Amino acid sequence: MRTTRTSRRFLLAGAATASAALLLAGCGSGGDDGVADDGSVTLVYRSWIPTVDQAADIIEAFEAENPDITIQYEGAEGAGDYLGELDNLILAGEVPDIYGIQVGSAFDDYADYALDTEEYASDWIDGIKPELLDSVTTSDGVVAAVPILTAGSEFYLYNQTLFDELGLELPTDYESLLAVSEAARAAGYTPFAMGAADAWHADDFFVWLSTQFGDGEAIYEAASGEGSWDAEPLVAAAERWAELFNNGVFQEGATSTTIYPSARDDYLLARKALAMPTGSWHVSATLSGNAETPGSAVENDVLGMAPMPTLGDNEAKAVSGVDYSIALSAELEGPKLEAAQKFAEFLAVGEGQQIWVNTMQGFPAAEGVSAELSADENPVALESVQIVTDALADAEFPRKLTSENDGLENDLGVVLQNIANGADPATELATLNM
Repeated sequence: MRTTRTSRRFLLAGAATASAALLLAGCGSGGDDGVADDGSVTLVYRSWIPTVDQAADIIEAFEAENPDITIQYEGAEGAGDYLGELDNLILAGEVPDIYGIQVGSAFDDYADYALDTEEYASDWIDGIKPELLDSVTTSDGVVAAVPILTAGSEFYLYNQTLFDELGLELPTDYESLLAVSEAARAAGYTPFAMGAADAWHADDFFVWLSTQFGDGEAIYEAASGEGSWDAEPLVAAAERWAELFNNGVFQEGATSTTIYPSARDDYLLARKALAMPTGSWHVSATLSGNAETPGSAVENDVLGMAPMPTLGDNEAKAVSGVDYSIALSAELEGPKLEAAQKFAEFLAVGEGQQIWVNTMQGFPAAEGVSAELSADENPVALESVQIVTDALADAEFPRKLTSENDGLENDLGVVLQNIANGADPATELATLNM
């Protein structure tokens, strides 16, 4: 069933409960205008990334250059929690000064409250890779956000040490994927820990998988309303999706497993799985000094990342695009707008872009920027970063779908979960037809 923007806002309004009031009570964007008597400015920045540690490094560098500007970072635990919090803030008229925004079918909803980049970024936005700007442009033609990081799917984070212990090689095609999975199960391990309870991750995987059938365009045509969701290439992709669950490549109960924290913490980091399907951003876990493996069962293991092998008729290539962008509140003006413009520029094309890219949480949106890694990193990590970088450069299709149905991500995720649990692929996909 199609969910319109009006009905979505109605649903959000019904979800704004007393918990939202508690959230707002702690929100630094309310209560004053953020400008002190001495002219110094405090900006509220809400997002699900960077992590608190990464934000500290980025903000410290910015505030050192701009001692009259304070960035009050309010990070959520994850994208799902963040969007719920942002919905409540918007409904209460408390739009953060700067907020993270995702591209895709719901972009216009959050862009409604954003300032046109023409108002603050015209002098430097040409430092952003031009092909990325389409995905942060509203249906009305307004560039409403600034791309910060790019990412792609579908990759998998794997335990090289565990592969070696079991005498297994990384899979190179569907048949070897099935063979590796069978061997892993026989040894008492989950092959690929899949977080299919998260609609966005199920969607990412399926978008990538769908490009391997037909001419690769069927899913984009269906999302735009120009094609059918039960078109032959999409049914074929959905049948292969179901096989991954039925043939034990993914663990039992995968459709009730979130990628973060469950698939990551309860399977991969607990040393109960060989690998975990994920996006390019997770190559960061292969690097020394990462925040995820210390104290876990894989702390002393070597982790790597590789593209998922071809599972369909056509060669598998990464799907990629803007993974993270920032928007400035349309309510900003005067000193706060000037301060926010400086911070946006710092993150997009300044030192902040380099600091963030070096964490490998995402890949650069700015021209001429690449990660600066130590040559002392283990060879598997360095090779993984290069493999992911090359795969993203070779991508031909976008990761996110554009649709007038701003509930598409969730709707498609539910359909994919149903198919994984045994529903007929063609029948389920047909429910998405508008």
